[in-house]
Amino acid sequence: MPFFRQFKHLLPDAKAWRLTIEKTLRDFFEGLAAGAPSDARDYIDDVYDDLLPPTTRELTEWEKQFGLIEASTDAARRLNIAAAWAETGGQSPSYIQGQIQAAGFTDVFIYDWWSSGPGPYVPRDPRLHTNQPLIGSVQCSAFPSQTRCNSGFDAFGDPITGQGRCNAFLVNEVGYIVNDTLRNDAPPLVPDDTDFWPFFLYFASAVFPTPAQVPNDRRAEFERLVLKLSPTQNWKVLLVDYTTSGLFDASFDASFE
Repeated sequence: MPFFRQFKHLLPDAKAWRLTIEKTLRDFFEGLAAGAPSDARDYIDDVYDDLLPPTTRELTEWEKQFGLIEASTDAARRLNIAAAWAETGGQSPSYIQGQIQAAGFTDVFIYDWWSSGPGPYVPRDPRLHTNQPLIGSVQCSAFPSQTRCNSGFDAFGDPITGQGRCNAFLVNEVGYIVNDTLRNDAPPLVPDDTDFWPFFLYFASAVFPTPAQVPNDRRAEFERLVLKLSPTQNWKVLLVDYTTSGLFDASFDASFE
């Protein structure tokens, strides 16, 4: 028992602590060595299986990673995870666009950060296609003599000041999404510095900047797919109109909503 030998080395070098003869102290440490440490070792050994979709114990965590909806059986869940893990093609705009359209969002096209080029490339101004994030319904004063709010930090680690007071979360549609931090933070401000504009990726219809049409009941699925496929260093600007499915029209009253 390897853990028993380790316990022997940890005990004081004194006759009373010797485990070389049959006595209650030896029985105690033999029992201890055969219990919890072995269970911990077996659990740690099994962690390697979590690296592989066919053997992982953490199906839910894999599904969160890839933005998958849970299937009805474990076998189907493992197949979905394996398929998502095996996807190839990189993170080029053409590959991302192909994957999004293959998922049924055929009206969505991707546009890179430049509006013209080469020689030189001219970056698009993201401020023309987004709104600054607004927290709360009360705005802080712009005058230096009055208190300004600090509602967090932007993508560059600088305090976000001059934003709304935190009596509510976002009250306006920002127009872009960033990777979820699992915290109730505002999205980072759209930068004025042109050096950061190449980090924006735009989603629109076949004619930029006309909004693409995405069914509202698939909005969460669409946004998860955008976050999953797009490079993490990019802001994703969604020039999208979320439309109703057409199942109900004006002839139905409010009881059907």
